[in-house]
Amino acid sequence: MTRLSASLGSFFPLLTACWMAQAFLPSTLSAQENDPGIIRTLGTDSPQIENTYYLEASFDNDAAPYHWLYLYGEALFALGKDWGLELDFPNLTTQYPLGQVPLILSPIGLYLRYEFYHFGVWTSETAGAFSIEGGGAYGFPNTTFPWIGSSWSLEILGGYRIGKFYLEGNYGYQGRIDPQVPNQWQANTGLGYHFSRDWYLQTEADFTAIVASTSNSSWSFTPQIAFQPGEWLFELGESLSQSPASVTEVMIARTF
Repeated sequence: MTRLSASLGSFFPLLTACWMAQAFLPSTLSAQENDPGIIRTLGTDSPQIENTYYLEASFDNDAAPYHWLYLYGEALFALGKDWGLELDFPNLTTQYPLGQVPLILSPIGLYLRYEFYHFGVWTSETAGAFSIEGGGAYGFPNTTFPWIGSSWSLEILGGYRIGKFYLEGNYGYQGRIDPQVPNQWQANTGLGYHFSRDWYLQTEADFTAIVASTSNSSWSFTPQIAFQPGEWLFELGESLSQSPASVTEVMIARTF
């Protein structure tokens, strides 16, 4: 409990500093002016630089008596036209009905993003953005999930839109800092279609390959629908994988 309190004590000043930086930076740095018209899918992040906050919840739907529940938050702070800082809040993990297992904190992450190429705007027929992102995550030690720990990662993010269709992907590598964390390759790809003023149909495929003495991999496929009225974004999807259980995912985001 002492280590957890100390970790949370260092986390909140960092979050406060990020909020203050956003509040006092000139308004010209508050968002990417040349928006390419690409929105993120549930698990595939968009490559552009803009001040955005995400809140996501997911829960499994199998026939077991207890179901896992996850609550996740993320923020991207624009440090300039081409630079951004991503902060991943600790994923809160538990079971419902609530109280069946302790509430677990997954790693907290901090990543620097650089958008190295951008063309087109929301109103143009074609547009795209491409970024590179790197950083690390600190894992809170616990006995319920002993494999949770600290890691580093490097990732390439890209997005391309032609008309009402857009394709985006995140491809990278996660390396362990703590010995219990697996080294793994990750590939997430999303495809979207803007079929009316505020509505989108989307789907994504996520693949993870663990690099170890006994290598294994996992995949998921997630059809979803998105509603984006102005600065708000609402997404709902149903994730299917090699597991017999499906997972319902809900995300709310706002861009400033």
